[in-house]
Amino acid sequence: MSKIMVISNPKGGVGKTTTAINLAASLAIAEKKVLLVDADPQGAASAGLGFEQQHSYAGIFEVFSGSFVSVETVHPVPEPQLANLELIPANIFTNEREVRLMEMAKNRIRLKLKLEEIQRRSRDKYDYIIIDTPPALNDLTLAGLYAAHAVIVPLQCGYFALKVMERLFSTVERIKNSVNPSLYLEGILLNFYEKGTKASRMSVEEAHRLYADLIFKTIVPKNAAIGYSAFLKKPVALVDITASGAIAYLALAEELISRHRKEQPVLEVGRLKDLQIVEHLPSLETAI
Repeated sequence: MSKIMVISNPKGGVGKTTTAINLAASLAIAEKKVLLVDADPQGAASAGLGFEQQHSYAGIFEVFSGSFVSVETVHPVPEPQLANLELIPANIFTNEREVRLMEMAKNRIRLKLKLEEIQRRSRDKYDYIIIDTPPALNDLTLAGLYAAHAVIVPLQCGYFALKVMERLFSTVERIKNSVNPSLYLEGILLNFYEKGTKASRMSVEEAHRLYADLIFKTIVPKNAAIGYSAFLKKPVALVDITASGAIAYLALAEELISRHRKEQPVLEVGRLKDLQIVEHLPSLETAI
């Protein structure tokens, strides 16, 4: 059975879409079959994988409208190295189309039903389905939470929107107690960590104080290669697999795979005392 994970944080600019792209790619590199669902009308996850909207005859809009057979909304990504990764793109070209999508998303159970249909009809079963959501607790995000088994919350080191986090946790709890009893919080992913800065160190300490065991072992550092890969419309692992950002996302994929196998992660990355594991690995970021 596929593990459906939604990447969500109502606060923008915390690395949500970057996490969705690079986690999906890292799981695919780890030989897991992955479907990435771009449920954000901005389409950043689709663009970040080099997928051009004009090439999509069907995508997230048709998932909600039902105007195409569900499996026809699934597309291969342009990168041949990512044969294990497929995409439901955000094919939202106009404001009118976005308004219609938001209206259709009020039927929040539609995404869950369509993903179940895709899994039944697909020749290859997905190990993971990852849903990228808008930076808001709107109907598209709620539809993702209705469909998911688990929630991953990216959180930027140096800034904690605690009230927003509390709203998200409250929403997850409400959905779990009503329409989706299998929903749970997979973990909080700290990113944009800057080695040697007091702000990042204090942020990590505060996060562990507030959220304890909800924090992933992996912490994603601030890394030039991640930003550069976005301009190239590729996951960072395909740009520079030795970069600390690529190593971190591969470690996150391994942590999730190991966790879902009920095993301890092989690569311990992310505790304060272990941060040097990622940051001391060779990187080409200085050349970028």
